Amino acid sequence: MKNILNILWISILIPVFSQAQIIYGKNNFTAYQRGRLPIIISIPHGGNIAPANIPDRTCNNPTTVTDANTIELGRQIDSSLFNLTGCHAHLILCHLKRTKLDCNRNLDDGACSNIEAENAWMEFHKFIDTAEFLAQQEYQGKALFIDLHGHGHAIQQLELGYSLTAKQLDQPDSLLNSTSYINSSSIRNLVSKNINGFNHAELIRGQYALGTILTNAGYPSVPSLTTPTPGSNPYFDGGYNTQNYTSNLAGNTVDGLQIECNYTNVRENYTTRKVFGEALAKSILSYLEIHQNLILTQCSLVNSTLTKEGNPYYLYTNTTNQSMYFQFHNLNLIGKQYLLHNYLGAEIRRGIINTENQIQINHPLSSGIYFISIYDMRFTAPIKIFVK
Repeated sequence: MKNILNILWISILIPVFSQAQIIYGKNNFTAYQRGRLPIIISIPHGGNIAPANIPDRTCNNPTTVTDANTIELGRQIDSSLFNLTGCHAHLILCHLKRTKLDCNRNLDDGACSNIEAENAWMEFHKFIDTAEFLAQQEYQGKALFIDLHGHGHAIQQLELGYSLTAKQLDQPDSLLNSTSYINSSSIRNLVSKNINGFNHAELIRGQYALGTILTNAGYPSVPSLTTPTPGSNPYFDGGYNTQNYTSNLAGNTVDGLQIECNYTNVRENYTTRKVFGEALAKSILSYLEIHQNLILTQCSLVNSTLTKEGNPYYLYTNTTNQSMYFQFHNLNLIGKQYLLHNYLGAEIRRGIINTENQIQINHPLSSGIYFISIYDMRFTAPIKIFVK
């Protein structure tokens, strides 16, 4: 039986991004705005690019309706967060029209076996992985993931999806607080880690639930104290992204939810988006402060993602030879082979970690996300290192 090395996950941003720190995927089908807040917002259904070389999706009876104005709404929410804190949220966008790609489905159903669509799907989800890793690193595992959507239901209210069905929300609090229900929830981690000891039902529809905070801000929401369950009304409870990028997935400390926004008074025009964006931003900040003691109004931007202190690695640039160095400390990797490749797996370069226990990377790398695999010469399993 082979001995397998422990896998080390490390994440950095290559410092050649624009001031806005936006990374675009191939053909601009996807985009990632790197943030400094522990707030990750993904928008999978707001795109309008429909290239002719990607056929319309027909596999497995797909849903292809665009969530109108959700990208614009997401940007407004981020703008409001920046105005309130001085920092941006992590923002992940799919610009492909939903007829071509659905980034809130698994790869097979979302891309329908088209290579271009599959590449964009992988970019989108690697961007979420990146954002969650960085947020967890900066905030000791505390972060909130929001999958932002727009619904067309007749009732004009926000539908907050915690991976719990309407039938489950119909149940009494005693059942909602049971282990099986908590383990199905997208805020499972928060149940055990919230600083006030609120139970699951209270976090979902109590006085300080996000739905209640939003309702009190003038935006009726379900579930909430006012509307604890959708009952027999149409309701979206959270899809692929909510299930795979929150604490619903064992081992992930990021809590989150799907927010399905109604059209009227929320996303119909610039004015309503601006007013709602500010209300949602304030509600999110209140929610994080109440439950996790994350006070983000004094957030400040810094130049580097990671610092030498407290990490087994750090990044610096030598202005003399215009090279970038990935330096390890308290972790001896001298003489180990490394492989640098892009997010699609294409090899960029390979080499040996030098006698200074560092990898030298020349600046001709374009902006984007890269991966470094470091191989222990005795074993076959690589240590994987994200370089972004």
